[in-house]
Amino acid sequence: MVKHLLSDFDLSREEVLEILDLSERIKLNPSKYMRSLEGKILIMLFELPSLRTHISFDAGMAQLGGHAIFYDIKGGGFT
Repeated sequence: MVKHLLSDFDLSREEVLEILDLSERIKLNPSKYMRSLEGKILIMLFELPSLRTHISFDAGMAQLGGHAIFYDIKGGGFT
């Protein structure tokens, strides 16, 4: 099931703990997860520019086999 994360309030305590556990497993054995996001696309919508976040998400998606697309809401015609 697809879950859209728009705010940290959209997650339960259990979901946050699951994410932290998974992130630790990925850090300990990155080669096991190299293709886990293959065929997946992350679209990043930013109201304010955030270069560090942009680069971090780009790198993370690439390391897991996915693709990230950056879209500047203020610069584009997003409605």
